[in-house]
Amino acid sequence: MDLLLKREQTRNLTGRIVFRLWAKTEMGEDERALIDRYDIAESYLLVSDDFLHLKWAVILGLVTFFVTGGIMVTLDAPEPGFVVALIAGVAVGYWWINEKRETIVMRDMLHGRRFKCRSVIDLAKKEAMLENACIFLRQVVETAKHWDGVETCPVPVLAKDEAKALIVRAF
Repeated sequence: MDLLLKREQTRNLTGRIVFRLWAKTEMGEDERALIDRYDIAESYLLVSDDFLHLKWAVILGLVTFFVTGGIMVTLDAPEPGFVVALIAGVAVGYWWINEKRETIVMRDMLHGRRFKCRSVIDLAKKEAMLENACIFLRQVVETAKHWDGVETCPVPVLAKDEAKALIVRAF
């Protein structure tokens, strides 16, 4: 398994530099077959609190819905306008959350995903985070090779004091 990283640098509308990072994992057919077999492509590699991004996605979706609906009503097409406004609102909300979310799903790494970074420091942090996620992904795929069958794991008998300490730590 290899991690592909592609870095770009552009300017936004205000002239500020924006760093972009594209990441994707390349893997062999046997690794891809394990991911498909156990249906783990939708599993989370890194979970982040994206509530603020979700809130903004809903706000932008609603604003787009009302603006598009208003335009369609002024064009005297209220019935198809509702559907068009609804589709536009959902599309803008989906675009926003997909563009801004920090949570990384395994399919993001399988198909490739683009990230925006505000600075070179953010870019370096994101690269390190993706490398760790790729290491984690590799270990999950390696353990998936041994998920079939039965395994016997011996459980040791602890000394009296060790057993009490273990029980106390459990609660």
